Amino acid sequence: MDVPLTRRSVLRLGSAVTAGGALSTVVPAATAGAALSEPRQRPVPRPGRDLRPFQVRVPWETLHRIRHRVRAAHLPVTAQGAAWDFGVAADWFRDVLGYWHSRFDWRAVEAQLRRVPQYLAPIEGRELHFARLRPRSQVTDRPPVLLVHGWPTSFYTMLPLARRLVAYGFEVVVPSIPGYGFSEPVADRPRGLRFVTERIARLMTEVLGHERYLVHGSDFGAVVADWLAVDRPEQLVGSHTTMFGLRHAGAVPGSGETGVDDPTPEELDFVAREAATMARESAYAALQVTRPETIAYALADSPVGFAAYVLDKWQKWTGPNDRSFPDVYGLDRLLAEVMIYLVSDSVATSLWSYAGSTEDPPTLGPGERIEVPFGYSSFADPLMLQIPRHFGERSRGDVRMWREYSKGGHFPMLECTDELARDIVDFAGMLG
Repeated sequence: MDVPLTRRSVLRLGSAVTAGGALSTVVPAATAGAALSEPRQRPVPRPGRDLRPFQVRVPWETLHRIRHRVRAAHLPVTAQGAAWDFGVAADWFRDVLGYWHSRFDWRAVEAQLRRVPQYLAPIEGRELHFARLRPRSQVTDRPPVLLVHGWPTSFYTMLPLARRLVAYGFEVVVPSIPGYGFSEPVADRPRGLRFVTERIARLMTEVLGHERYLVHGSDFGAVVADWLAVDRPEQLVGSHTTMFGLRHAGAVPGSGETGVDDPTPEELDFVAREAATMARESAYAALQVTRPETIAYALADSPVGFAAYVLDKWQKWTGPNDRSFPDVYGLDRLLAEVMIYLVSDSVATSLWSYAGSTEDPPTLGPGERIEVPFGYSSFADPLMLQIPRHFGERSRGDVRMWREYSKGGHFPMLECTDELARDIVDFAGMLG
């Protein structure tokens, strides 16, 4: 029997798997016996007491349904010899589907994830999923590190970076942004990332008991990092990102405007190039901001459609490299990234981050700057172009580190894992 998958059923199954397992001895599972579907009050989290161990365990029926849909896919007529000119390359994608159906092993991904301690924390009555990796002997002067992903990535994308940081002696917390992966949305409709950020802040302080920590974010994770710096600066020892989530007033990304009366030639060139890039590449974002529910019906129902949609982004946003696109990551990694969304039933709710963005201001306020110590690692991202330092410093009051690379792209946590990890370690050492 094909059992319909919902995030609620996945969370229930995942927590049941771990209720009597090894992870349950690590953190007291105060609510492990409570059914997720029962009405709940809005509890105040208690440090370490409200965590429930979690493991990803997807029902066979769900995996069978996905595999069947992949095998039975009706593929469209495609332009001859177009390669990636109009979207995902047809010949390559057919090979991907064949591999997905016949050779990809989701259970192997689950086995990897079982080696990563994961938990669910109830915050405002909604389950927030996160991984928590700790070194055997933590270096006492190193702050906990919060790693925040974006779209179309997940907590899973950040794990290689997390492992590098753990090797340097850091404790690392990697949440699934609410509405992504195995975290429930913060509400029953789209909300902005500023609202979502508050939940992540509470995870770090009220649930895990960290008074201060370092945050690193990419894509939407950079927006979360910036909102933490604006609304919870007392919690942060520093903020490190690979893009600017919030800029100075008037400098809306893609607008072609510098937001200042005295722009430099370099700044004028940057905003012009950025506007041209976003006009060419951001149609997907406009759709997800304005009509997320419409596209969700197509993407959530069709594993093949969703894979084509997001793998096109992975290819387009991967930076300069001496390897071919699929070899940068490997097919198993790319398909696992796709599957995280499918098996967690979060395809639709992940799009809410875009729709919810309209409730947040697009920039900092007039005269406002982020004063939290800031570090920036700028990779050769084809989507979010490298910002001139002078332009970036207009919205940052305490820039401790600024490093630029001629390689990498939108996914440096996988493309340039070692470089990014070293940058975060070096940045932490500058905070003193």
